[in-house]
Amino acid sequence: MPKHIAIIGGGPAGYVAASHAAAEGASVTLIDPHPLGGTCLHRGCIPTKTLVEVCNLLEKMRRAETCGLRLNGSIEADWPAMRAKAGQVIGLLNRGIDGLMADRKVTPVQGRGRVVDGRHVDVPGHGMVEADAVLVCTGSSPIRPASFQVDGERIATSDELLKWDTLPSSLLIVGDGVVACEFAFIMHTLGVQVTLAAMAERPLPFLDRDIAAVVQREMRKLGIEFIGRCLVERLEATPDGVAAYADGRLAATAERALVAVGRRPQSTGLGLEEAGVAVGQRGEIVTDSLMRTNLAGLYAVGDVNGRLALAHAASAQARLAVDHALGLDPVPLDEAAIPWAVFTMPEIGCVGLAEQDAVDQGHVVSCGRFDLRCLGKAQAMGELTGLAKVVADRVSGRLLGVHIVGAHASDMVHEAAVLIRQGATVHAITQTVHAHPTLSEALLEAAEDALGQAVHKPMKREKTHHAGTLS
Repeated sequence: MPKHIAIIGGGPAGYVAASHAAAEGASVTLIDPHPLGGTCLHRGCIPTKTLVEVCNLLEKMRRAETCGLRLNGSIEADWPAMRAKAGQVIGLLNRGIDGLMADRKVTPVQGRGRVVDGRHVDVPGHGMVEADAVLVCTGSSPIRPASFQVDGERIATSDELLKWDTLPSSLLIVGDGVVACEFAFIMHTLGVQVTLAAMAERPLPFLDRDIAAVVQREMRKLGIEFIGRCLVERLEATPDGVAAYADGRLAATAERALVAVGRRPQSTGLGLEEAGVAVGQRGEIVTDSLMRTNLAGLYAVGDVNGRLALAHAASAQARLAVDHALGLDPVPLDEAAIPWAVFTMPEIGCVGLAEQDAVDQGHVVSCGRFDLRCLGKAQAMGELTGLAKVVADRVSGRLLGVHIVGAHASDMVHEAAVLIRQGATVHAITQTVHAHPTLSEALLEAAEDALGQAVHKPMKREKTHHAGTLS
């Protein structure tokens, strides 16, 4: 069994791999030129979700009088103070990670590692690290098209936006994915006029259509302009701000622009070509289901392997790779059962197949839906926007997907993740008593609707299913 594991990169893949390997009795060397935590902690998940929570609080305070609360004075967003709050959270969590590594006696090396082979990593200034297995966990970075003239100030990626000292009066966001949509709601809440220029016809095109439709409707209600099917070819700084061009014509203008057109695996500068490591067209390190590369002893984990650009997926892959390296015979991850969380306003939690994907894969589907506004808890909270949707196989009854948009959707989705991983039927939801009043009742009602009749929906005069079967 390997006794020493070398890890390049200290984000959600790298530091989790280090923690898990050390807990299993291995000695660990963790190599990273930056403070531990990676993009997720320092420039991604944690600071943006801190901003989301502050914005959610701001919105609740703005409607406090509808709940019988009277606030004296005006409520204003303080961007520098919000950034400082995010910095405090980052610092706290960073110190926590450092403490975990010290507790597990992980050896830190502050430098840039280069892969020599599956047992050796060269760290300039520190020498050669020899190990029994090597994990590459270097993550990803924002795509910066050359024609977009990204300067970090007037035209920025999410990395630079979080460093802005002030906010613009208007912001053009190029993109339609998670980063683009989350920042659209954040910036709108803070008083910025937002325009999204997107390649797809709707925001979050990889999600179930019903869920994406709710997000698009909320954008429209708030005054966030969404320009679909707009392939921005270039961004240019102008005397007044930024101009975006598509199809050879001016498509949109704003004071500043956020480029959020995706991320690419951070695999350059690692010595992969010299070591003979297989790399895909997008720069992703090619791996099998156990995170092994084509080089014996070398694993690639997290965003750098291009499989799933999710921090929690990276952590799960890290545990899997470590277990295999230590000879513990792990089971490959069921990637279809890994949930997504998108922190728009309202937020989204989903797992499994979207309705159209299920149909495309040959399933005859039965779908159930339930609006959150019909729940007593949602009414009490004043959180009326959203729905829960269940996708099931009509023949077998197997649960294929669950999609929720609304308050606390990212927390509620894990009930479904457990069931999908177990291959359960939709009856596993309907036969489980859900506490009242809770938002989770929406999932119960959506499952009942998939069977033919939800208790709190108007009566269907011709039932398509009996309570005990989908067929």
